[in-house]
Amino acid sequence: MTTKGWQVKVGGLLLALLLTAGCVETVLLSAGAAAALGSYKWIEGTMEKDYPRPMPDCFNACLAACKNLNLKIASQAYNPLESKIEAAQPDGTNVKIHLITRPNAITTIKVRFGMMGNVDYSGYFHRRVMHHLGLPAE
Repeated sequence: MTTKGWQVKVGGLLLALLLTAGCVETVLLSAGAAAALGSYKWIEGTMEKDYPRPMPDCFNACLAACKNLNLKIASQAYNPLESKIEAAQPDGTNVKIHLITRPNAITTIKVRFGMMGNVDYSGYFHRRVMHHLGLPAE
């Protein structure tokens, strides 16, 4: 093998490694984002979850989930960047739903039942939203 042939092979190998290095980072970041989307966060009585859907779809899914839970909607404010829904359970417990647009068509939905929060109702609400978005339940 000539010196020139060896240099071409090593150069090709280095170029291939360089090109795939960016792909590996992208794959790892995508896997991390997918893992983050799959979990609930419970913060001070509010349960939040990121959904890989745009704001209009998530807002409509929240309205449908409210209907499923027999929540009476007191007010709703839609905005492409940040939306809010205030409702009440049949027993009068307040429910606050806050939607925030994130990059890459991801929407964060935060829900709080009552003053202290209710993990069971919040989890059920999120499962209903997932159902209306066509996402598999966790």
